[in-house]
Order: sequence, then structure tokens, then C-alpha cells
Amino acid sequence: MRRFLLGAFPDAKGMIRLEGKDYRYIAKVLRQGPGDSFRALLPDGVETTLEIRGAVPGCLECVLVAGTESPEPPGMGASFPPGTRKASGSLLQVDSARKGALPILPPIVLIQALPKGPKMDLIVRQATEAGVSLILPFIAQRSVSRPDSGSEAIAKKDRWTRIVREARQQSGSDLATMVTEPMTLDAALARWRTYIGDRASPVGIFLHQDPLAQGTFHSYLGLGPDTVALAIGPEGGFSPLEVEKLVAAHFLPVLLGANVLRTETAAIFALAAVHAILLEKASWIPRTPDSPA
Repeated sequence: MRRFLLGAFPDAKGMIRLEGKDYRYIAKVLRQGPGDSFRALLPDGVETTLEIRGAVPGCLECVLVAGTESPEPPGMGASFPPGTRKASGSLLQVDSARKGALPILPPIVLIQALPKGPKMDLIVRQATEAGVSLILPFIAQRSVSRPDSGSEAIAKKDRWTRIVREARQQSGSDLATMVTEPMTLDAALARWRTYIGDRASPVGIFLHQDPLAQGTFHSYLGLGPDTVALAIGPEGGFSPLEVEKLVAAHFLPVLLGANVLRTETAAIFALAAVHAILLEKASWIPRTPDSPA
């Protein structure tokens, strides 16, 4: 379900003006106008509904309309109760029923070698739609695309951040997916170690073109990891040195059948496999006779 991402909170009366790219997305892409309403996420992740009250070229005036009536709404500058925001005499509650009905998956990190051309844009978009928490692009030894560490790398991150926002709005993802500037594999593995911190059961998996082991996604994910990382190589695959570094970082190899996949295909293939296994774990883990039903 599409949900618009607000860059700022509404004012004390629950009003907010949408201009620039926000105006074009709502008015031109979604074709919404006065009287229409749409779902939105506030900057703190609280879900609500906005109604368009007025429109002029280049600007939409919207007001928060969801929630329960409150005869004494918090005044200007007052602190709101946890999970609420003021809106024209209402307190907006988090959509806990919708969130409570969804299974909770562990965070997924994508460590992706930079592919050539614009393929990384597609990977970022698909990874965001698939619910990845963190995307770490890295420059592999066999990467054709090799941006410098200055303005070009910053420009790429800015572009990917915009793509993440568009993908979240399109998919309705609750996750605030983060994407970094391109870095070395060593730096990406260091970020992974920092990310997992003292988590009890993280799992790192890398897709390899050679059958280094007989491990499978099911065998690696069956014990219930609390964090998952997927490392995907470039068009030419991981180099022997990169494989050594991944193994030293306790990443486990997986071979995806006999066919060699493009790097952008491998990323979404692996993410889909991980999602399906984790979401449906209860139905495929073998049960012993004395296991609870």
C-alpha cells in the first residue's frame, strides 16, 4: 500500500504544505486533488491520513484527519503522548492493528558490489521494496564502476537516497532503509561488524560462483538468526582475495544452482529467498513427534 513520506511534521493545527517534488508526486503522479485523502508516514514513523484541503499551482494544503477526538488537544509546544501527533483536535494513533498482524523479520543488510551502468539504481529500488534495512555498496576488485571518494560518491549516495524514498512510498515499507556511499569491501565488512554489535546470532551469506560448500539458505537460516547479511559480487564474481576476506568475517557461501545470474538478478533472487524462508519458517522446519503443534 502506498504511503507518502513526510519530510516535516504538520504545524500545531495539523496543517502542512506540500511543494516541489512532493507536490508533483501527489498531484501529478497520484493525481490527487482537494477532497482526496492519502496515507502518510510522519518523520517519526507514525502512520496517519492526510486530506487535501486546497490546491494552487505548485502547492497543496493538507490536514491530518485520522485519529480519535480529543476535546483538549495539546497546545503549541506541548509534548505528545508516545506514538501520537496532534491534528486539528485529534490525537493520531499508530496503526498498531496493521503492524501487529505482520510477522517481524530480522534486519537484513545487503552488501552489494557496484555493477556497471545504472544497475545499482534498480538494486537499491528492489532492495528497499523487499524490506532491506541497510545497503552497503562496495567497489569490488572486478567492479567496472569505480567512483572516486569525493563528489561522485556523494552524488551517487544522494541519488540512491532519493530512490529509497520513492521505493518506500511505492511499496509502503515501514523500514527507514539506509544506503551509504560506495566503499571498499573491508569498510563494508567493518560496517557490518559495527551494525551487528553484540547481537547473539547474526548470519552472513555470500553468493559465490563456485561450489565452495554444500550449505543452503535453509540450513543457514533455520536456527533463527537475529540479523542477516547478503553479500553479492560484481559481474565477474568475487576475487579469491575477497572470498578469503568474507570467509574470515564468518560469511557462509551459497551457490545458486547451475545458472550464473547477473548481479542485479542475484541480489533480488537472494533477498526473495531469504524473505520466503524467514516468513514461512514455521511451515517448513521439520517437527518431531513431541513438538508442539
